[in-house]
Amino acid sequence: MNMTHELQILRQHIRELDVKMGQVIQCWEEQGEQVRQDAPAGDAAAHYETIFPLSAGPALFKGEKPAGVIFGESDRIDVGTWKKVFREILRRCNTDPEKHVALMNLRGRVVGRERVLLSRDPDGMRSPLKIADNLYIETHYDTETLFRILTTRILKAVQYDYSHISVAIRNSR
Repeated sequence: MNMTHELQILRQHIRELDVKMGQVIQCWEEQGEQVRQDAPAGDAAAHYETIFPLSAGPALFKGEKPAGVIFGESDRIDVGTWKKVFREILRRCNTDPEKHVALMNLRGRVVGRERVLLSRDPDGMRSPLKIADNLYIETHYDTETLFRILTTRILKAVQYDYSHISVAIRNSR
C-alpha cells in the first residue's frame, strides 16, 4: 500500500511537470512566431543579428561581434571580425578613383599619439592592415577607437559618404 501511494504521488508530479512543460513550449512558440512576424520577409538572419548604420556612432559597436557589412540596400559582405569590417569599408572607398587619390594623399598625415595611422608601408605599425598596394592602416586599437578613426579621421577627410553603410551585429541571445 505504501508503494502504491508513492506511485500516485509520482504520477501527480509527472502530470504537473507535463502541464508546466506544455506552457513553456507554447510560450516559446508564441515568441518565435512574433519574431518571425516582425522580421522582413525572407530575412533568415533576423533572428541572429541586428543591423545598425555606421553613422550611428562608434560606441555602439564596442563589445559586439560583427556578422556583416552592408553597402546600400543589399550588397552584403559577411565578416567575422572588426578588422574585416574596417578593411571592407576602406577597400570599397578605395575603389572610387577620386577617393583612392585622396587616400594616397592622406598617407603619413593621419597620425596617432605614437604611430602613423595611414601609410605607404607597414613599417612602424604594430598591427598593419593592407588596403591596397602602398596603402596600409594601423588597426591596433579597440573597436570604438578603430571606428572613430575610420569615420572621423579617414572617411570624412576624403569626403566619402558612409551614410549608406550598415553593420550587422550578432545578437547575444
